[in-house]
Amino acid sequence: MPIFLFLSWLFRASARLCMRSLPLIISCGVFISVWAACSAFWFSKLHGNWAPAFPVHRTNFVITLVAIPLWGAWMAVLTLLWILALRIFKFVDACVRSRKGYGHIPMELNGLEFEARERRRSTQNRPENNHEQLEKTTRGVGRLIPWGLYFFAAFFGLYMLQTYELPIDHRFKHVVELANRVPKPEGYGTGEKIYLAAMFYNNGGVLPYWITQVTKLIHYLGPENVFVSIVESNSADNTADLLNEWDKTLETMGVARRILTRDTSIERPPSMDTAPPRIKFLAAVRNRVMEPLVQHGGYTRVVFSNDVFIEAESIVELLDTKDGDFDMACSLDLAYWGLYDQWVIRDRLGGLVSTLWPYFLEDTGFRAVMADEPAPVFACWNGIIAVRADPFLPPALRTGQLSTSPLSRPLAPTHPAYPQPANLTPATTPPVRFRSSHEGECFSSESFLLPYDLRRQFDMQDIYVNPRVISSYMWEFYVWFKYITRHWAVKWFIEKVENGYGYHLAKLSLGDPARVWRWDGGECYPVTFCVSSPGLFTHLSL
Repeated sequence: MPIFLFLSWLFRASARLCMRSLPLIISCGVFISVWAACSAFWFSKLHGNWAPAFPVHRTNFVITLVAIPLWGAWMAVLTLLWILALRIFKFVDACVRSRKGYGHIPMELNGLEFEARERRRSTQNRPENNHEQLEKTTRGVGRLIPWGLYFFAAFFGLYMLQTYELPIDHRFKHVVELANRVPKPEGYGTGEKIYLAAMFYNNGGVLPYWITQVTKLIHYLGPENVFVSIVESNSADNTADLLNEWDKTLETMGVARRILTRDTSIERPPSMDTAPPRIKFLAAVRNRVMEPLVQHGGYTRVVFSNDVFIEAESIVELLDTKDGDFDMACSLDLAYWGLYDQWVIRDRLGGLVSTLWPYFLEDTGFRAVMADEPAPVFACWNGIIAVRADPFLPPALRTGQLSTSPLSRPLAPTHPAYPQPANLTPATTPPVRFRSSHEGECFSSESFLLPYDLRRQFDMQDIYVNPRVISSYMWEFYVWFKYITRHWAVKWFIEKVENGYGYHLAKLSLGDPARVWRWDGGECYPVTFCVSSPGLFTHLSL
């Protein structure tokens, strides 16, 4: 018999404990469910990429930042529904009781029952003492604390959403928006003449966004200050149709342009694998894009975009690199493993860079990116560039931006322009063209050879990567690197927490170490500072 009493007491105590803990249990369960849903969404979009570019601690921190406001919103809604359900239940119960007459059942009370009832009535009617009032107030406040927590978490999420951009990342956003609300032919920029260039192939997925942003950019720069040159060829999707529709829009805006769609003037090689035929084809198409500029001149800066996601204000930021005092400036193209196009970009010493933030292995570039400042580089492209127009123009059409002094270094014997006349200067050098590697040169892309030729033939040394200008070839990576990893809370975590563990010193470079070369005046030699493994070489400093 005692054992049954004990079990009965234990059951009642457990039931009371569960009832008291039920809100906490439900709250924890909802948070775990929301966190798991956010994690599953993240894994469905970005999982399977190079793990070093997506550290587990950073990923979990971001997922938690997203999950907390969602949890607060869900709990606030569930609490409201629970209170509403209780009130409805009480109302229905009262209605049922009143209809059945339960509220007026006559009862015969003996003396003891009468006294007990009178004591309860007297207790209810007498004024509450201070202790009872404090206890009642405490219970009321205690019920409000979870509500306050839930609403705080939800409104914190709204605040995080409203403050997702750092001030340094949208310096030109308001003026770009103004330029699109109140367009003017002369625009709102500096009045510089800009040649907007691009080439597309099967880019129906990115073009609607790209067209929207570049249209905003044109309103900012001023339709009368812009020439648009685009070549599309060999697309099997709606790329050509989208460009043709945009062509009509540009016509109504009064924008000078040449948009070639379904162009077959340059034969596409059977294979577009990374090999000389691919580079020759891409160089020829890029030169086709540049034809109106080479023929007529009239523009001082070229903006050449790949098929990337990018904001209009980011392109303005690119043009404002070093307050506009640059020869060539590039964005960062970020994707699967972090910094995407490692075949092109080289640090200011001509060496390789890392795919991981802050990307550079040498101190100057490293510190520049850490401070969100343009980093000097030897070569870059990485999504979109802004470059002086004069090197592309015949000498007669140039605007006097090039030096009239002889080159500081002679061309290497492997360069296709070697030998040059002794009295040749950058101002009198023939126009630069996109090209493939010459016999005796390292095999490189046309995007790498452009800044190389600008340095060697035109003595243009002010080439920068601007870490504030983020681009990507895929929307998921664009959102992650442009908005999430540069959100002030995540940026704080990366710079203050991860740096404490040396994450910013980790380096990752991709490729076959036997095929990696460093440029030095046209001669190339193997990179020797890398620790290599099959298909991957790294330089780690953790």
